[in-house]
Amino acid sequence: MCGIYGCLADEAAGRVLEGLRKLEYRGYDSAGLAALFPEHVGPVETERTTGYVSDLVSKANGRLDGANIAIGHTRWATHGGVTDTNAHPHSSNDGTITIVHNGIIENATDLLERVENMGFRVESETDSELIVHLLDNEMKTQPKGMTLLDAFESTISKLRGSWAIAVIITGMDGILIARNGAPLIVGRGHDCISISSDVQPFYGSCSEVAYLSDGDIFLVTRNGISEGSGRMVPEFETLEGVYEEANPGIFPHMMLKEIHDQPIALSNVLGGRISADGSRAELGGFALSPEQIRNLDKINLVACGTAYYATLIGVDYLRRYTNLTVEAFRSSEFPAREVCGPNTLTIGVSQSGETKDTLDALQEARLAGSHISSFCNVIGSTIARLTGNGAYLYAGPEYSVASTKSFTNMVAALLLLTLTISELPKSHRRKIVQELRSLPSKLSRQLVEEDGSIERAVDILEGATSAIFIGRGISAPLVLEGALKMMEIAYLPSLAYPGGELKHGPIALIEEGTPVIAVAPSDGSLSLMESSIRECQTRGAKIILITDHEGPITQFADVIIQTQADHGDCSPMLNVVPLQLLAYHLADRKALNIDRPRNLAKSVTVA
Repeated sequence: MCGIYGCLADEAAGRVLEGLRKLEYRGYDSAGLAALFPEHVGPVETERTTGYVSDLVSKANGRLDGANIAIGHTRWATHGGVTDTNAHPHSSNDGTITIVHNGIIENATDLLERVENMGFRVESETDSELIVHLLDNEMKTQPKGMTLLDAFESTISKLRGSWAIAVIITGMDGILIARNGAPLIVGRGHDCISISSDVQPFYGSCSEVAYLSDGDIFLVTRNGISEGSGRMVPEFETLEGVYEEANPGIFPHMMLKEIHDQPIALSNVLGGRISADGSRAELGGFALSPEQIRNLDKINLVACGTAYYATLIGVDYLRRYTNLTVEAFRSSEFPAREVCGPNTLTIGVSQSGETKDTLDALQEARLAGSHISSFCNVIGSTIARLTGNGAYLYAGPEYSVASTKSFTNMVAALLLLTLTISELPKSHRRKIVQELRSLPSKLSRQLVEEDGSIERAVDILEGATSAIFIGRGISAPLVLEGALKMMEIAYLPSLAYPGGELKHGPIALIEEGTPVIAVAPSDGSLSLMESSIRECQTRGAKIILITDHEGPITQFADVIIQTQADHGDCSPMLNVVPLQLLAYHLADRKALNIDRPRNLAKSVTVA
């Protein structure tokens, strides 16, 4: 979750601060910087603070300008509260060794006792600080002839858990790095060598990248990556893609911009995957052929958060239009040994491609004999490289912590997969494909033709202490995503249930004025949704209805948010937009930090 950036170059500190700014979506509880100057003696120079990278820049006030080696960190707190003392970097007691760390050290309690028994003074509540004291001890007790790299490797061998670690030491002309279960990448440009948790900060300074693997331990110098203890040095490859600055443009927040990006994002994910005559869809990139997939015993979809809710919709598609057994799992609860085998396919779905739980699930699936594949949005991400096959989402960079356009593209990609492997009659297939083709233009119209209904709905939500979301059929998993957005961004406690489940408990929560957000597209569940809505209205609920229907169901709504009509299978990609906008505008009304909601980070790289 945390972001690490380091650099060997002229004006290294400034470069690191710029890199941290681009990594801040990974965590923004605190930020810190450590630097060495040419012919540096004495303690490593450090600066750290709670708050944003901009606060760090102000606090440093140019003090570290001129450094030629620097490492930095932007933190999402796990062990230890949000304080200056818990902010990275962490230094040895004499200040000559300084580290930054992303991950969780699982045996921290045992290591703390060991470090204190060695006589070291532990100043923070973090698991990360223990690493620097262990390294200090190794350097002091290593036999003659042993190198700093040897001492570092011995330190790493004592850790259990996940880590991306960078270390600078007074007198050492380089950066020690290690990776296990958390991303770390080396970038190379004509005037610098850099390290980063993500490729994004490399654009503009590095033309090549080398991806570290779990277990890698190296010394990075101005000449590149040194050989580790018997380890193969990763090869540099051309940095692909184009970096887009996080600029909301005409929009007040990145989240709103990304909501409005969805027509273009959908065009990108559909591009080249639908035939010119609109008769068929083909999602390439899988190691297995469509026929091989059709003959599998089972498909497992594994994901977290927003991506998991997208996979629930994918399960609906695949079960209705293929004969396959399909199941979606939360990655953290994936029972690989029970559901995987040689004739199964496990697909990981992740915006970042770095989600630790999903990465672990895919690795367990592979160990259990399953084929593995992935849907990712970030090119070259760890999950994409692990699976080596699957499909990119092409949603474009997503900077707001709350996922919007990536969700829409996940659903679209799962429908494309379904159409690729299904054996639907041509007429039925063509109908769905044509609806898919029309989605970008429909979504554009929907965003442009907003009639004030969102604001009227927010009037209802503003004074509420909770909200209930309901849907049926393909909309039942969609309302889970709606409730999640409302909690993530507007901090409004929200429940989501299939409409038919209301009377089995949740209806007890409805009282006079309770907001109920009902998603009711014109499909086979419409009449049943009408019944569920009337049950809520009878008990005093305020009904916010999202529908493409103009019939009797609308008379029971306090606010009607009209969406574009569609075939039915595409309704989640249209109906999710009002759900996103409701959360956004309520959060805006409350003057909350929409793009950086409290306690959250964009990429979850710890289990």
